[in-house]
Amino acid sequence: MCNCTVNKKIKNIINCFFIAFLCTTSLKASILPKVESNCLWVKAESILDTSSIDSILNFSTSHNINKLFFQVRSRGDALYNSSLVPRHENLDSLFDPLDYVINKAKNTNIEIHAWFNTYILWSSKYKPRDLNHFYYKCDDCFEVDLNGKSDKSIELNQFHSSNWEGIYLSPMHPDVNNHLFNVLNELIYTYDIDGIHLDYIRYQDMFYGYNEFGLIEFENIYSINPIDLKRGIISERYGYSQDYVDSIKYEWQKFRINKINEFVRSIKYLIINNSLDIELSAAVKPDLLEAKYRWYQDWSSWINEDLVDFCVIMNYNTDLNKYNAINTIISNQIKNKNKINIGLSAFNQSSNSISNKIIISRLDGYNNFSLFPYSIEKDTTSWYDEIYETINFYIK
Repeated sequence: MCNCTVNKKIKNIINCFFIAFLCTTSLKASILPKVESNCLWVKAESILDTSSIDSILNFSTSHNINKLFFQVRSRGDALYNSSLVPRHENLDSLFDPLDYVINKAKNTNIEIHAWFNTYILWSSKYKPRDLNHFYYKCDDCFEVDLNGKSDKSIELNQFHSSNWEGIYLSPMHPDVNNHLFNVLNELIYTYDIDGIHLDYIRYQDMFYGYNEFGLIEFENIYSINPIDLKRGIISERYGYSQDYVDSIKYEWQKFRINKINEFVRSIKYLIINNSLDIELSAAVKPDLLEAKYRWYQDWSSWINEDLVDFCVIMNYNTDLNKYNAINTIISNQIKNKNKINIGLSAFNQSSNSISNKIIISRLDGYNNFSLFPYSIEKDTTSWYDEIYETINFYIK
């Protein structure tokens, strides 16, 4: 039985599913179940007033979206009332977007998950206006690269490469993780949210993690300063066996990974120990190996240890073959596909391209999807229609 009126667009979708079915060997039965989680990321600039939020909720209702990743922390700020962090600079002093959307969504089937940008702190050309911003609170809390350059020293108004994301806090510094923990603790006790969605829960890149606090802690454990690995002092030339050098490199890598793992674990325990009915999820890099060994984001272990309820795989590849290759690797490594939510990008590809990816993924057993990001400009056109017809089509 089909859940929809068979118009021209739906016929095209059915044809696409049928063609994909003929080309797919992983489909166990000729039944296409409902998508369980139909999610949408909503950025800060889209939720600054009531009319914008009303439009998002109307859009979500009409497209059967049941989870909103509603941005509450963009760059070390708050899109809600907080005693710990300053308000978003473009947010009216009297308006609380999170409180508003929670109350408006109560009579719908839409869950509100607080989207929290974790370690990224700032990315504007100018410093934060509010002197209570964490940017000014702790000079040694910033990320440091292997050359000893702190993100605090970055000149914001200078040219940055296209892949520069912004200034990061260091996962190595205990004051950073304590601050982030306290902000999340305040958030979950103040607002009746359905979930916490962690983003930027990783390092800036593989050449980071050299904050002095981490270096000292590592040296106290292993009697080796990781900087000496970079200098070549810990090498065969200076009497160290290659096996020993390799083992120290591995331990330094694992040390950085564990700092992120420990923070995720602390938030999970915060939820469990207080018997809170809140889901914990994370937006993650899609390639398992690159996520772990470049970004030190070991999200497969978060799933295996039940530290998160699900991970949203940011598979923003526009090329279908590359997109499928990533999902195939994940299928081989993560057996519980209910823990996987496929994140697709609406900013770098057509709606038809997204629809084709959804079709293939659904036939491969994936049943949870997220679209990034919501756009009022696209909402006022029919741009989204094909995507959500593909998501909402099912056979029972």
